[in-house]
Amino acid sequence: PSPEPRPRASRRLLGRVLYRHPPIGLQPERLHAWLSTLDRTRDVPGAVVEVGCSVGGTAAWSLRFLENTGTTRRYVCVDTFDGFVPEQFDADEALGTAADKRAMFDGNSLALATWVVRHHGAPDVELVQGDIITLDPARLPSRIAAALVDVDLAEPVRVALERLWPRLQPGGEILVDDCPEDTDWRARHGYRAFVQAHDLPEHYVNGMGLVTRRRREGTSEDTAG
Repeated sequence: PSPEPRPRASRRLLGRVLYRHPPIGLQPERLHAWLSTLDRTRDVPGAVVEVGCSVGGTAAWSLRFLENTGTTRRYVCVDTFDGFVPEQFDADEALGTAADKRAMFDGNSLALATWVVRHHGAPDVELVQGDIITLDPARLPSRIAAALVDVDLAEPVRVALERLWPRLQPGGEILVDDCPEDTDWRARHGYRAFVQAHDLPEHYVNGMGLVTRRRREGTSEDTAG
């Protein structure tokens, strides 16, 4: 008889059934905040980037939103597509993140994310496999109009912001998910470390941190939140 499939392979096959509808990981109020960012930045040159996209449901939905409202964008997603990097999770577990969250995204795969974005009408979403901390910066777009950072852990959030910030164009915005004070995730730690290092104020929208690049000299200041 054939050997039983590995548990991870079985979960990926099951994912194709479960994800027949777009698997959007953002809470409704945060999805609203993200789509509002995409709408506000439609005249800003550059790509849209997600760092931490799970299986691509939010990306598929967001690219269709842009296309359906008359905006053409390059849309790039960076993810390990294999769950958390163990030592990065270890650091956050030491800060209080629950150990049972460690395996939350282990069933992801690049193949599954590719299927999701294609199945949900967004085959032009570019999927880049890698850890944002060790990723070659050349694989990121040189100009960014809007970005969503949703990697949950402190150090990947901080490093993601450090890599995206120099590429963020005037008028551009970055949102960081999982930043409310009462969450078990430590994204807020990474966000706060970044804004403090760059002398930017904190600003939060529906539990998400916001970083903006002012449009030109003499206008409102860059902000973060």
